[in-house]
Parts: sequence; C-alpha cells; structure tokens
Amino acid sequence: MSRSSRTLSALYVAVALWLAYCTVRTWGTVPTWTSLAMAAASLAPLLGIAREHVIAEERRTVAVLREREGRRGAWRDTAAAVLAQAEVDAACCERWWTSCATDHDPGCAHRTSRDSSA
Repeated sequence: MSRSSRTLSALYVAVALWLAYCTVRTWGTVPTWTSLAMAAASLAPLLGIAREHVIAEERRTVAVLREREGRRGAWRDTAAAVLAQAEVDAACCERWWTSCATDHDPGCAHRTSRDSSA
C-alpha cells in the first residue's frame, strides 16, 4: 500500500470513529432516525478503506504481471538479437556472391583459406 493510500485510510478511520462517537453522544437526545443515519454514515468510510485495500492488491498484481512480461520480453529481445546476428553472418556469403567471389569477411564460417595446398 502506498503512503497516500495509508494516509487516506487513516483519514477514513478517523472520520468513522468521529461519526461513531457523535452517534453515541447524541443517542437519545435527538430523533432516532438521525442517530441511525449517523450510525450508517459512520460505516461508509469503512467502504473506502476496503476500496484502498483492493486498489493496493490490484497494483501488486499489475507489478507482478509487468515483471513477468519484462522477463519474457528480455528473452524475446535476446532471441531477436541472436536471429539478427545470424542474418548478419549469413549476409557475408551474400556479399561474397555479389562481389564476384572475393574474400569472405574474416569471421565468416564459410571462408576458405587461400593457400595453394588444396
């Protein structure tokens, strides 16, 4: 739960306690329906506290899902880099063919030596 959610929850608790205190203090001195209305109003901030807890749980769930997706994304990025490197390596042979059979790149796996022993 974030700091602002905790602060808001503390305010909800304070309001609920104040309304409950006022309900108890005014019971019997005012019409019954007003005391009952204030008692119901003192329960309303509890819904706000429950809402803050639900929001905090949703934030935790989203954070976990983002972390998992980030790990999957990193794996995809690594796989894409390997594939791109393979395509770059294969491009050497394409350049060799289009350059009238001059030497391959020094790191090419298909490069043959130019010595006359063969």
